[in-house]
This record gives sequence, C-alpha cells and structure tokens, in this order.
Amino acid sequence: MKAKRYEYANLKKMDLNSLYEGSQRTEELLEENILEVVRVEAPVTMNTLKARLREAFNIGKISQKALDIINDIIKDNELVITDNLYDKVLWPRSGKFNVDYLRDGDRQIYDIPHQEMKNLVIELNKNGEELYRAILAHFGGQVLSKKAELYLRYCEEMACEE
Repeated sequence: MKAKRYEYANLKKMDLNSLYEGSQRTEELLEENILEVVRVEAPVTMNTLKARLREAFNIGKISQKALDIINDIIKDNELVITDNLYDKVLWPRSGKFNVDYLRDGDRQIYDIPHQEMKNLVIELNKNGEELYRAILAHFGGQVLSKKAELYLRYCEEMACEE
C-alpha cells in the first residue's frame, strides 16, 4: 500500500485571553493557523484541528466561545466539510479530493478520515471483525473498543461504496 508520512503544519503561537478580548491580530493568527492545518494536513478531522489549535494556544481544552469563533472562520473561508461518523472532516475550499494513500502518524483510528482509511481496508481484503482486528493490529492496538469497531464498520461500508 502507498503510505506517506503525516505532515504537520507549523502553527504560530496564540494567546487565548487576547482572542476573548477581541484582538484582531489573534483572530488573524487563528485564521492563518486553521487554514494552514487544512492546507497541509487535509483531510483533517475537526478533533485533530482542535488538538492542533490547543497546542498553538497552549491550553488543555477549547471553550465553546473559542469553538464558535473557529466555526465562524471555517464558514467564512468556505472550507468543505464532510461527515466521518463521529466527526466532521475539513478539506480545502477547492473541495474534496481523492486520497489514495494512508498517512502514517500518531492519530486515533477514528481521527483518520474514512477516505484515507479505505486504502487500508482495500489492501487487507478482509471483512467484518477479521478486518477490524487486522486494522487494529496495523496501528499497534490490541483492544477493539466498541467506538473503534463502529467506526471501522463505517469505514468498511464507505470503502465498498466508493
């Protein structure tokens, strides 16, 4: 299977308090960071985007107020959003593109968009629980949680449709 190394965007550090105070510069930095993550890391789940932004803000959790600002920026920039069962997947404004490889990187199974996971599903050429356990083994996991199983079932169904 074709595989690539997961590329991480270089983000600029931001201050959450200045965002709350309405700093235009911090909002601009936030927008630049969001667009950079999507440009470099797409397809990227919203969960992964939030994790990357938490690093740039040096915080443990993104508040609803900050999340509202992030969602407004995503909407204003007309980023393409697709569904990924548990999460949204963000794509550049030019739209959804085909992903014909799996990116190796430190991500949860359900943070890998189904458009990317389908490559592993096709290569393994297995079905059902045998497929799910093989995918889990590929990522070095040993316990198939219910959440992971449901997501992998979804990926299997999506791979069959494409």
